[in-house]
Amino acid sequence: MYDITDYGACGDGKTLNTSFIQKALDECGRTGGTVRIPPGTFLTGTIYLRSNTELHLEKGAVLLGSPDLADYNEEDAYEQNWFSKAEGWSARHLILAVEVHDVSLTGEGMIDGNGRAFFTTSPRSPGKICWRDGTCNARDYEHCGRPGQEIVFVESTHIRIRDLRLRDMACWSCYLYGCENVQIRGLAIENGICNLNTDGIDIDSCRNVTVSDCLIRTGDDAIAVRGSPSRLKDKSRICENITIQNCVFFVSADGFRVGVGSGTIRNVVVSNIVIEHAGRGIHLQNCYGNVSPGVNISHVFFSDIVIRDAATPILLGAGSEKSTAQMKNIVFRDIDITSPGSVIVAGAGGTRIENVSFFNVFFQVEAPEKEEEESASCFSSTGVSAEACFRGANYVPFIAENARCILLENFRFRGAPAEKALFLRNVTDLKGAPTSMD
Repeated sequence: MYDITDYGACGDGKTLNTSFIQKALDECGRTGGTVRIPPGTFLTGTIYLRSNTELHLEKGAVLLGSPDLADYNEEDAYEQNWFSKAEGWSARHLILAVEVHDVSLTGEGMIDGNGRAFFTTSPRSPGKICWRDGTCNARDYEHCGRPGQEIVFVESTHIRIRDLRLRDMACWSCYLYGCENVQIRGLAIENGICNLNTDGIDIDSCRNVTVSDCLIRTGDDAIAVRGSPSRLKDKSRICENITIQNCVFFVSADGFRVGVGSGTIRNVVVSNIVIEHAGRGIHLQNCYGNVSPGVNISHVFFSDIVIRDAATPILLGAGSEKSTAQMKNIVFRDIDITSPGSVIVAGAGGTRIENVSFFNVFFQVEAPEKEEEESASCFSSTGVSAEACFRGANYVPFIAENARCILLENFRFRGAPAEKALFLRNVTDLKGAPTSMD
């Protein structure tokens, strides 16, 4: 056991402890073992985890991110690093594990990203779908004046992350990039509900990942599964064999998101999830922005999902007319929805969504806060436009375009006219239809 206070660390919330913590981690990494963070508030910049080590935060321990970006890693610290000028965050991080193995991050303590030192405090520009409470970004947005992803594992194997509280992160809370054999369990993530890009867990180009028993409240997506291997050393990596279960989400953007990149995502199983509040409950998208051809998505299974207070409950969309990627073999089973929005399946460009099945869906349609003025004629084929167009007098529970082989079995709804159950355009081989219970 390597106690960081034996190396000079002081838990007064003021002393910068980066070098003391890193010395303990480096020494532990030579032989393997556990680095202990005792009760107290330990201010730190970037620290690097080593192979065969566990960083353990005792109950009452707080690892607090420095408010000064100069205390974080250089932006060229590792080859796979990146930042987002468009979103206003840097390539500096709080905890880094790069090309390591057999690493654990555990304990009943807290990792505090100190987002309050970087974000504005007055929300702006509330949206109709996502960020209905408005958005906050970095005070120094123009110069990417906040840390990027806070806890980062890159091209690493055999990772355990358990039982921690993650609070007030300045960007994505936990980012797994090109990793294998990962277990995440029992995290409680609490970020500002208006703070942009503060995703809970992002899983990018990884394989064999399990996530369970997490509570996530944040200003962006709860969990995102991505397929963007272009920055990895091994660019052949596929995002596959991902299971997520027994979680509760309260978010401003997507409860569960699948997409981003130009790689491949497959074999994803999601079950026993409650989405209390979201812009979109479940969102699968081939293209993010104008990226072409987009990410291929297949064999994704959702079961036993409760969706509440989501402007759009489920959206499967190509995302761009430039998309040529595939989206196929998607299954929804035992889904309970209360929402004013529609379930949408919308291909575009070269993407025709296929083999999508809905079994045992109950949909309580809620009236939106105010009816929209748009006409359904504004609907284009990217999916997102349908969210705005099919509201108020135009509302229908189920919308599909540029799709084939769709099955609706025991898809029931209440609160909308039975004669307006479906909107279809360029759809072949549809079996079943929504059934009104009014």
